[in-house]
Amino acid sequence: MRIMIAGGGETGAELAKALINEKHEVILIERDRSRVDDLAEKLDCLVIHGDATNPRVLEEAGIKDVDIVIAVTGNDHDNIIVSLIARSMKVDRVIVKVNDPSYNDLLLYAGINEIVNPSRLVIDQILSLIRGLGILNISNIMRSGIRFVTIRVPRSLAGAKISDLKIDEQKARILLIYKGDNAFFVEENTVLDEDDELLIAVKPSYIDKIQRIFQV
Repeated sequence: MRIMIAGGGETGAELAKALINEKHEVILIERDRSRVDDLAEKLDCLVIHGDATNPRVLEEAGIKDVDIVIAVTGNDHDNIIVSLIARSMKVDRVIVKVNDPSYNDLLLYAGINEIVNPSRLVIDQILSLIRGLGILNISNIMRSGIRFVTIRVPRSLAGAKISDLKIDEQKARILLIYKGDNAFFVEENTVLDEDDELLIAVKPSYIDKIQRIFQV
């Protein structure tokens, strides 16, 4: 399989080595330039210098052609952002490591159910998932009942807060807001600027409502 790993720290490097040994094609993305050079010398795989939370970096690295994306940076927020981007780009499988279990509901809502618990051996868990062992079940509703849309904020909504949009969170949830190349989690008091981009998980029956809210 063709597997992309975000994060070239100790976990990412050891995981890449194990996957290479199992004859998988690995793409490893790391933001630390000095770390990239070291990894490129030690691993028989493509090592890319870049910020994996930037969709452009992932696209240029070939995310649309991979079978699995694994987010194992040392930062929960970065891992979640990478996993949400991968999900929105229709990657078949996304595996994410998070230390804080309070993020699990957000990930499950987004259809990401392969969540690694750091209280166990991370690498062993991920290898088991890839080999088809211990994969958590996910309901048909979660598989087919959620769509991902990206919407650009129009001028008429500039200055509005997320809470002003009156979105029914049982039917849609704003997962991320992109301001330029930077991605952020949203809160009720997050202020929208013209041309911000929003990544939204939405039930199909509510898409028309979302389009009306954003006048698209």
